[in-house]
Amino acid sequence: MIDQDKPEQPPQQEREPSQSETAAMIADTLGETEEWPRRNIVIIVRALGRTQSRQLLEQTLQIEANGGEMLPERSRRRTPGGIFFNLAYTTGKPKEGRQLTRPMRRYMPKSKGEKQPTQPEQKAKEKQPAPQPAIVFSWDDRISLIREAEQEKGNASTVKITVVGRPGKILDKGQFIVTVMESTKVPSLPKGLPTPTDVATKYAVYISYKQWAKVKDAIADPEDALIVEGFPKADPEVSAIAVFTTNVTTKKLKAAQRQSKAE
Repeated sequence: MIDQDKPEQPPQQEREPSQSETAAMIADTLGETEEWPRRNIVIIVRALGRTQSRQLLEQTLQIEANGGEMLPERSRRRTPGGIFFNLAYTTGKPKEGRQLTRPMRRYMPKSKGEKQPTQPEQKAKEKQPAPQPAIVFSWDDRISLIREAEQEKGNASTVKITVVGRPGKILDKGQFIVTVMESTKVPSLPKGLPTPTDVATKYAVYISYKQWAKVKDAIADPEDALIVEGFPKADPEVSAIAVFTTNVTTKKLKAAQRQSKAE
């Protein structure tokens, strides 16, 4: 019996997501769960098309990764959804025969008990010029910014730094000790400030022997941490910030001191 080869089946092409599926994907990516924004994302996808809407989503994620976008009055950062909507209504190009206008939420309170604007108030609001998109500040932009600012330098009369953490290897030089501490953590910064990179920063901490003697035993506790206050100075030869200690304690010593004062 002779086997006959079966005709090869053409490869199946992946089905492109529908407009509704694309809108749902965008809403989920932006973290939008409420009915109003999800419904408006559907409207945007229908007006701009799936390809342009996905491109706007990519732009949104890029803006958010670069530090986000401030509201025009600079009171806070836009949410990822807010960035997407702003891009859609200010830069989106509707498909032929379609229109896209920014919706008004006059009948949809943001929270319970929110007072609705009166008709004169609403008309006055509608007459206001459309806000310009906020300028997104990238950390790389600081170079040209600082070069411009340093053309007219100010005068820093007092400079202090506080370093909190565990010391590294202790090198005893007789009159002082030195240790190196490193930080990569970027704390939560006030809204509006640019976000620096998480490149490690080294601190070469110099502590006089008399001050070190006050905390030497306490810092032997691995659960304790130094609190160093001092004068910082850039030390480019060792790629570190030198900290010349003016006051030093530890977290546990400070807590014990507060407790003794309260008794």
